Amino acid sequence: MDDSVPTKVSGHLRKRFGHNEGVQYWFRTPDGQTRTSSAGFASRRPPRRVTPATTFHCFSTTKPITALALLQLAADGKVDLDAPVRESLPEIPYDNGMTARQLLSHQGGLPNPLPLAWVHRAEDHAGFDRQAFLERVLKENPRAEPPGKKARYSNIGYLLLGAMIERVSGQPYPVFVRQRILDVVRSRDVTAFLDFGAPVERHAVGYTRVVSGIGLALAFMRDPAKLRTREGGWIRYHPFHLDGAAYGGLEGNVRGWAPLLTAIVDRDPRLLPPEWYATWFAPQSLASGAPSGHASSWFTGDTAGHAHLRHAGGGSGYGAEIRIYPELGAASAILCNTTVVSDTRMLDELDALWLP
Repeated sequence: MDDSVPTKVSGHLRKRFGHNEGVQYWFRTPDGQTRTSSAGFASRRPPRRVTPATTFHCFSTTKPITALALLQLAADGKVDLDAPVRESLPEIPYDNGMTARQLLSHQGGLPNPLPLAWVHRAEDHAGFDRQAFLERVLKENPRAEPPGKKARYSNIGYLLLGAMIERVSGQPYPVFVRQRILDVVRSRDVTAFLDFGAPVERHAVGYTRVVSGIGLALAFMRDPAKLRTREGGWIRYHPFHLDGAAYGGLEGNVRGWAPLLTAIVDRDPRLLPPEWYATWFAPQSLASGAPSGHASSWFTGDTAGHAHLRHAGGGSGYGAEIRIYPELGAASAILCNTTVVSDTRMLDELDALWLP
């Protein structure tokens, strides 16, 4: 790796995030070198800088990990990816014949209501009823289209995959993921964290610009949990967790992501048998044969001519993206505490600094 790369990365981060928002970025080069950089503020009032130990909401970057958990059960012979989901979850309202494989690549024909209100305060987390939340979401969104016709992103699909994991494994979704995935690769680095529910004292405060698409939408939304306050030109969020762990519940930092993404791009057999990585990484097609734009949970793309698999996460107060470059054996992750729906261009720019 060029000796100037870390300096260039730090410059990009300070320029984009250093004045208001906070950010962490990690990358692993094809020859196994790794770097972690951070910039900006975890909190503005009182001021607190982002450190390597600072944690963030990871939101929808959780989805590939939900997919990994389901594929583990499939590799164990406990889940048939091509069987109707209703065989495992007969109580759901959708009778369109959708399969787990279709849900993994967002081809289930399911609706995707705006999830900004699917949150609860951190102090209410211990008593939060996740099953009641799922039942309410399904009751309010009972209709589905025929599966396989088009790729239509759906958080509900991943709520159902999480429910399948619980039903088949007999364990709560967070417990299964922790035992079968997170603990298997967890770093001894005490600053590293990736789990469900980060300690409030090390978590970055989330912010949304008042003058932004989501900021304007929030102005018309009720806030029964009283999560939001104004701080100058920003909306500041009280500590919270997402209602649905399987579609976006992970919280952590890039040092927590580093050993997991490394294991994934190295096809670590502790997580999946080698042939199942091919299933996970393979681009999926629609029923028509046209490309869906997805692998099983991943979005497909390329950076500087190199194919990658990625997933972004964005919502109230935070943004995230993870990437792997399977052919290169490289990976990257970025986390920040400002609302973004996708920051693909930012990772494009950063990753291009060290990609061959």
